[in-house]
Amino acid sequence: MEPERISFPTEYPIKVVVRAAPALRTQVDAIFERHFGPLDGALVTERPSAQKQFTSLTYVLVVQDATQLTALHTDLKAVDGVIMVL
Repeated sequence: MEPERISFPTEYPIKVVVRAAPALRTQVDAIFERHFGPLDGALVTERPSAQKQFTSLTYVLVVQDATQLTALHTDLKAVDGVIMVL
């Protein structure tokens, strides 16, 4: 059985785990704005890890196509301090 395909455009949650540093949040926000335009702060949640060494950022945005996700993922993984992109 083939996995279900995503139908675009669609509202899509993207989680980014970064080392806890305010400058990283600013850098990650800038990458999202480059790919999606101005961010609505209400669509972004931030949660620190238990020891506050990492921060989980979840962005819920409307993705237009798979190439937009691929380009975003590539840019995010290039940032020093980004641990994981889901």
